Amino acid sequence: MKVYISGPITGLPRKETERAFGAAEAEILARGHEPVNPLRNGLPKSATWHEHMRADLRQLLDCDAIYMIGEWWYSSGARLEWQLARDVGIIEYKQQ
Repeated sequence: MKVYISGPITGLPRKETERAFGAAEAEILARGHEPVNPLRNGLPKSATWHEHMRADLRQLLDCDAIYMIGEWWYSSGARLEWQLARDVGIIEYKQQ
């Protein structure tokens, strides 16, 4: 199963974001699934928020599940990803 990782990114220190998304990747891998990390969407860090969101949403649509991390509800991008996943029938991957 391919699992998209969603959570707050914008406005947070890069190291903190990388640590949180890396921990989610490790958990997904440990449970035998393939993580899809939006920090590795193929765009440079300097790309605009809109460019990143378009790339991230394309990645999400290719996944079977979405894994919400951190205080994702404060992130407009994560809320958008969650709503899209819900609308198209992508299941929510639950933490252990």
